[in-house]
Amino acid sequence: MFTSSSAVIRYGLLILLTIQNTVTVVSLRVSMINASASKNKYVVSTMVLTMELIKLFIVLTLLITVKLRFSLRKTVQLLYNEILCRPIDTFPLAVPSFLYVLQDNLIIYALSCVDAATYQVTYQARVLTTALFARILLNQVLPIKRWLSLVLLMLGLDFNQKNGDISFRSEKEGSNYFLGLLSICCATLTSGFAGVYNEKLIKNGRQPSLLIRSIQLSLFSVFFAFLGVLIKDGVLISTQGYFYGYSPFVLLIATMQALGGIIVAGTMKFADNILKTFATSNSIILSCGVSFFVLEDSNLSLSFIIGTFAIILATFLYSTAIDKRSRLLRLSRLHSIVPQKVL
Repeated sequence: MFTSSSAVIRYGLLILLTIQNTVTVVSLRVSMINASASKNKYVVSTMVLTMELIKLFIVLTLLITVKLRFSLRKTVQLLYNEILCRPIDTFPLAVPSFLYVLQDNLIIYALSCVDAATYQVTYQARVLTTALFARILLNQVLPIKRWLSLVLLMLGLDFNQKNGDISFRSEKEGSNYFLGLLSICCATLTSGFAGVYNEKLIKNGRQPSLLIRSIQLSLFSVFFAFLGVLIKDGVLISTQGYFYGYSPFVLLIATMQALGGIIVAGTMKFADNILKTFATSNSIILSCGVSFFVLEDSNLSLSFIIGTFAIILATFLYSTAIDKRSRLLRLSRLHSIVPQKVL
């Protein structure tokens, strides 16, 4: 039954997800601009590892305090039973974990090259990559409405990039602008594949609670992020230190990014995919406004605005084009893997 309290939770999460998404993207962009200006730039790989460590800490804290009522013995026993005793269920999660770590590195690098508005709009191409991987890995047949939304999405992306704003951006960013776009495109591929791969695991195997699944993913992510720090920037970090270029603002960004996944999980539990799409659309609009009016690192030409709204419309069409059977399947699956006391 839809009550006033559930409405408060739903729309509270909508506002929270919108703010988190917008503030994180804009703040990452600001941190990159400030670091370049001061020549005191933090190492991207350490930022990713810090985000994963914070995420793991938050999820473990939720598990101990909310689900197990501060029982350390039960926590250790549960983790042992669900992770170490079930390697067949655990090890396949190494694949999406590696892709998520790679995706975070690509996103942070992209935001050092392109403005927040361009990033937010272009990154919506993950809808297209998700649909393609769903067709390949899950043999999922898309309804006509979703095909139309994908066509509209591609047209919006093309219209968005083919405008007079290119010269403005190129003057500000140089060739790095195009490297940033390439990084975003790669991030959409990793996002699409990881999401569909996770769905395939959910369909084909036993599923623990959402908290246990998050801990499994986080443990692998911490491992891969640590390897990235060691292999890619180990020499640099040994000379200038792990926290070189860090500030309270940078640590706040890492925390907000880590909280993003938990907020999304709450949105999907108490709301639905359409509400999440509302939050994404609001975030795109807010990011474009901040990028243009506050940071002044983008030029919102008419063609850019038209392309952006075409992408937002395509995202809405895609998220609402779910037949009744698929919606019931998704809700039953979500109910089975989300613990009742999360958030």
